[in-house]
Amino acid sequence: MKEYKKLLKNREFVLYSIGQAFSQFGDRLVQIVLIGYVYKRWPGSTFQLAKLFSITVLPSFILSPIAGVFVDRWDRKKVMLISDVLRAVLVLLVPIFILSTESILPLYAALFLIFSAACFFLPAKFAIIPRLVPKEDILVANSASSIVWVISGIAGFSLGGILAEWAGLKNSLYANAAVYGLSATSFLILFHASKTKTFEPGPVKKETFLRDLSIGLKTLITDRNARLVAGLFFTLASLIGLIYVVGVVFVQETLKSMTKYVGLFGMFLFIGILAGSYGYGRVGPKLSKTKTVSTSLILMGISILTFSLGLAFTGSIRLGGAAMFFLGLFIAPVYITANTVIHESIEHKLGGRIFSSLGIVMNTGFLIFMLVSSRLAENMNKMTMLLFCGFCFIIVGSLSFLAGGLKRTISSS
Repeated sequence: MKEYKKLLKNREFVLYSIGQAFSQFGDRLVQIVLIGYVYKRWPGSTFQLAKLFSITVLPSFILSPIAGVFVDRWDRKKVMLISDVLRAVLVLLVPIFILSTESILPLYAALFLIFSAACFFLPAKFAIIPRLVPKEDILVANSASSIVWVISGIAGFSLGGILAEWAGLKNSLYANAAVYGLSATSFLILFHASKTKTFEPGPVKKETFLRDLSIGLKTLITDRNARLVAGLFFTLASLIGLIYVVGVVFVQETLKSMTKYVGLFGMFLFIGILAGSYGYGRVGPKLSKTKTVSTSLILMGISILTFSLGLAFTGSIRLGGAAMFFLGLFIAPVYITANTVIHESIEHKLGGRIFSSLGIVMNTGFLIFMLVSSRLAENMNKMTMLLFCGFCFIIVGSLSFLAGGLKRTISSS
């Protein structure tokens, strides 16, 4: 507990955490509204849901490398503020002008712009941490940041699921815009007096822009730790892509509900991530990073198997919730370890570019496997696909134990 008490005395880190909490709440609310929209317009269609989510990922491929360069040049706190203002305005436009039209194209355009703003927010959010805390506190700071992210995610998913069914999709989007507005207001007020420099000053000229862009990509390829984390994130995101849309529709069809139970299981997942983030923040520095990642992947697979079989054969909400809790519990150490390795081994001035590039790697795996699995799920048994994904996690975790190379690379950090 003393590790976290130390962070509570760090005023700037506390202010940063409050601001990101509102933003994360808004992100999760967007997701739950999209799930409800597809359920009403195309009931049971995994592919239509996947297409909508693919639009939210597409900006990463176009903007993330560029965004990373500018994030390393601009004040990262202002980047987060402006990103949330833009998202508040764009989300507000959806229920006013877009949902009433028959064409899906305006919604695609709005989602593309909303998540384009996120391409600037996310690398700024990750890259700013080493500027706010001493190096010896980075792992605990990542853990605390995950805890804040999870608590706000719990609220977004659970309240969003109830809100979408009770108040309707349009009113939920009005609330969503208000949440982003609160996030922007928090950053404006809470960071106003901050004196920490969170950027490398200087104009972004064409020649320096191209050079900075190439340096970020080159570092991701040539640095052993960055390359390792990129491979881990790609694998993890690919497997999550396999189960994400299929899992949502599996729950909707099994329990006959639009968003309520999706939100409920999402809440249990985030509570598990919360517990895992807190626990790993306390004991993580004493554990082998290699064994932690490998064991977590295996246990994630077992949790997915338990969730799929339990819900299909018993319909038990309690069993499904418990499985989601443990899945979240074991996700947290993988996520925290990977971010910590990057923070400890990469220069601060490269942070925005590295995290933007990692976002592309993750989203590539997520998008490809989400689209493939959603198309297959139109004609295949969804429980069978979830079981396949669970076994994939177990196999990947077991192979990482046997490989040995992972340990030599991470331990050098």
